[in-house]
Amino acid sequence: MSAMDQMLTNMTTSSSGVINSPIFTITMVIFLILFLIGLFYAIFKMYENKKPPVESIVLIAVLTAIATVGRLILMSIPAVNMASFIIIMVGVVFGKEEGFIVGALTAFVSGLFMGMGYWVLFQMLAWGLMGASAGFLASRFDNVGFRIVFGLVWGFLYGWITDISAIFYSGTALEISPIIALYLNGVSYDLTHGVTNAVLLVVLYDWFKKMFTRAKVKYLSGHSSRSESISLSD
Repeated sequence: MSAMDQMLTNMTTSSSGVINSPIFTITMVIFLILFLIGLFYAIFKMYENKKPPVESIVLIAVLTAIATVGRLILMSIPAVNMASFIIIMVGVVFGKEEGFIVGALTAFVSGLFMGMGYWVLFQMLAWGLMGASAGFLASRFDNVGFRIVFGLVWGFLYGWITDISAIFYSGTALEISPIIALYLNGVSYDLTHGVTNAVLLVVLYDWFKKMFTRAKVKYLSGHSSRSESISLSD
């Protein structure tokens, strides 16, 4: 073995040891937590700067409560809950910002009942992006085929995003084989989640869209003046 080969081998071994060390894992977890906290703060701050009316904030709280109940009532059945469907519907009817905020708050509030830890930040991110993406693509949701695909895809995306927290929790750091095994083990869970989303988006889409649209028209129309706005930091 040449001197260069020996040096590269030593560097690889050393790097592997650093990556698998507890210090590296803790550092990465802290970095991700701080990054996610900063991201959530920036998004909520942008929403606050829009000076949302009081009715909008109250409605977000109500929608968050509905989505939270939709998760808690079926918590005994793995991967089956109505929270994702409700968050998607919020994005479709109320918009991408409201979809993100309700998604993030649903993960946080339900975490108070189901257990709070750093993994909740990843749930907040996943559900927030789910609601935001539904808002971005709202015009396409009248197509049944698109709703089915969207629900299935987000069943897997939600699992892939939240599984990031499990990578560090398991202590495997950045080892490829355990990460692949982790994601493969979650396929059935993610598929069940996706199928649940798809079924609900087919069966209950029209009813929830009418109900949420009625609430939007009743409570938000004509209430955009600055005099009726409120700061989220008050």
